[in-house]
Amino acid sequence: MVSRIYNRVADRYDEDWSGLYAAARKHCLGQIIEHADELDRPATLDLGVGTGNSLKELRDLLPLGECTGLDVSAGMLQRSADKLDNGARLLQADAVDAIRYVPPESIDLLLCHFLLSFVDASRLYRTAYRLLRPGAMISLATSTRGSLRETYSGRFSRAARLLGVQRAVNAASTPADHSECLEELRAHGFDIVAERLYRQPVSFDSFADVRDWALNSGWAAAALDDRIGLRVAIGTAVFSLARILMHPLYPVHAMSEFSIVLARKPPTSNNGYNTAIDRDPTKSACPIPPAVN
Repeated sequence: MVSRIYNRVADRYDEDWSGLYAAARKHCLGQIIEHADELDRPATLDLGVGTGNSLKELRDLLPLGECTGLDVSAGMLQRSADKLDNGARLLQADAVDAIRYVPPESIDLLLCHFLLSFVDASRLYRTAYRLLRPGAMISLATSTRGSLRETYSGRFSRAARLLGVQRAVNAASTPADHSECLEELRAHGFDIVAERLYRQPVSFDSFADVRDWALNSGWAAAALDDRIGLRVAIGTAVFSLARILMHPLYPVHAMSEFSIVLARKPPTSNNGYNTAIDRDPTKSACPIPPAVN
């Protein structure tokens, strides 16, 4: 389902309403550059490469070793291929299954940006730990459950209940707050190198802003599609009606929240897994996907 949604929004994903993702990504890359002296042409893996923005911007800032981008959406990967110009090996797969396609303890820098709304956090952290060499780093960016709460609480609570927004928020693996994000990383064996809670105020001045954010951002579109079977035609009608009914409620001032963390796998760590089995393709549940060039 997630791959279908992102295939649908891939051509407009980079519109990035209010620049929310670009701003968070800037702080992620800033943390990495601040500790660049600890990274010597790092083998880099982006577990949710999307349209390739993080890898492209990082490559422009820092000499990188072998680059790999992984995404569940073929549409997003195609845009990554165009943007990265064959500068990365691209694979279509689920982030939590990356260990099937990338050897354990082979990565120096792992990017994990805006993924926790779609995958089980614990599985993702375990996968990340196994992929990283001892002493290697993970860059994490994730919204919190408090992000943009104003859009589905208070005067919007009835509409939110109808659309199942709160259920979708609760079902996602996004941390409740920044502290919980840090605690989860530590619980999975990572040491925190740098961290910050990035908060950005935004204003939804009309329902058109809600539509542009919700349908183009991926997460909201996926949540609606999953909760009430929303499709493009039905969704257009629903949003058109909502635009008329909810017009008096605007503007809405909200606060976007992102936990932005750079963490390290301890230098003396031991994965404790049977890597021979992990690397045997006959043990995989699905075949290794082809690279997208």
